[in-house]
Amino acid sequence: MTGTHIPSNAPKENMMTPALDVFTPLVGSTFTVDTLAGAVELLLTEAREYPRKGLPEKFPTPLSLIFAGSPDRLLLQDNYCIEHPALGRHVWCIAPVSSPGARLSAAAPAFSPPEMQQRYQILFA
Repeated sequence: MTGTHIPSNAPKENMMTPALDVFTPLVGSTFTVDTLAGAVELLLTEAREYPRKGLPEKFPTPLSLIFAGSPDRLLLQDNYCIEHPALGRHVWCIAPVSSPGARLSAAAPAFSPPEMQQRYQILFA
């Protein structure tokens, strides 16, 4: 399933700087992803910063978000419109990072047993 086409001249609403303190309180909550086949819900299961390792101060700290979703609607790597009540609507690149059968965090059981979930990542680097 691929993302919704985003015109290059689309308004840049709800610009935000992704940071750990923004996403940590949202772990365990659901994000809605718009696709050409309809809305898909993903559960945020993890938010983690990575070491800066000499990254100049003008760049943000690398941040990874891990989501769990139903294996019934696989999302391909693409840019998607993603919405959350606390954050509004944003366009972010989502990539699948593991198949059903991978062990997930305890926050993930909203969709199905951990062995039946697909994992996705959004990376801000």
